[in-house]
Amino acid sequence: MKLLHFGFRGRLLFGAVLPALVMVALLEAVFLNRYQADLEFVFQERGHAIARQIGAAAEYALFSGSHETLGMLADGTRQGDPAIVSVSVLDPYGQPLVRSGRSPQQMLPLVATLQVVNGEHVTTVQTPIQQAVLPLDGSLTTAVDATRPPRSQITGYIVVEISREELSARKREMLQITLAIMLGGLLLASWLSLQISASVLTSLDVASKALRRQKESAEMLARTDVLTGLANRRALDEAAQLEIQRAQRYAAPLALVMADLDYFKAINDKYGHHVGDLVLQDFARILTESVRNVDLVGRWGGEEFAILMPGTDLEEAVRAAERMRVAVATAPRIEGLACGYTASFGVAAFRQETPTLFSLLGRADAALYDAKNKGRNRVEVE
Repeated sequence: MKLLHFGFRGRLLFGAVLPALVMVALLEAVFLNRYQADLEFVFQERGHAIARQIGAAAEYALFSGSHETLGMLADGTRQGDPAIVSVSVLDPYGQPLVRSGRSPQQMLPLVATLQVVNGEHVTTVQTPIQQAVLPLDGSLTTAVDATRPPRSQITGYIVVEISREELSARKREMLQITLAIMLGGLLLASWLSLQISASVLTSLDVASKALRRQKESAEMLARTDVLTGLANRRALDEAAQLEIQRAQRYAAPLALVMADLDYFKAINDKYGHHVGDLVLQDFARILTESVRNVDLVGRWGGEEFAILMPGTDLEEAVRAAERMRVAVATAPRIEGLACGYTASFGVAAFRQETPTLFSLLGRADAALYDAKNKGRNRVEVE
């Protein structure tokens, strides 16, 4: 399960490299096993051939009892092949007649068939020496039955021990070559996998960044008023809920200011919605420039705006609202508008006894309507 901690990039790279590694390892293992099996087969066939060759050459010398000839044959065989460490000629009872080299490391049973035994360091080959005996019926005129094989008797044994050092060296050499090929294959497979993974990851990164930008853009649009660039009602509501919880927990002051443009419908009717949109944008700019960075200005709906002021008590909020009212009333005239415009403000502070957004909004809205009813272009408190 540790693979789960690699992350997406690690899993992708592992998934790309692993199949290549497994494939290379399997191919190399099959090749190495087949090669070693072939080497072993060739080595044993070589031992068979040597034993048969000596056995055939030693048949007459053994029959005639010429131990000198047997010794020369054994010495010549061993000297002709450095891998042969021992050549022995035994009588039918297994007693040594001649020996060239060291004593045999393995004693094999005396049987009428060729035997091959692989030891750790040597391979022992033992073959019987058989002398054929032609059957005769005592009559010179009686022919030999050609369909019956001649009888034979064992007159001795040839025991040859061949060093496995050369075979082991070739196996080690082949193993090293195989490992080098495997390592090269793994490095190549890893490099190709890294290139593929890098390409895929680059594409995924590009796609991921594009999706992240789209998500951020969508989230921003979902919380931003398109016309003014301020927070919309949803963003104001979420921020207000958080600030009310903070004010309730830490007994911190919190104020809410509701602002509404005066006679905005008349502006739209007289000058058109294009000028009305310019007024809304200008109003949003003035409100934003008149508050602190920690305050949140948003469009509540239509020509109504809200200013959330954390850490601000009622008196400070009233003074801030008055600054905003004056800034609006004294702002330069908007192009296309014959005169300036004004706004009304309602201010309310958070109360611990009614710790809800509904209560805070209701009181700020009531103060705003009170400002409207008292002649507009003024600040009222609830």
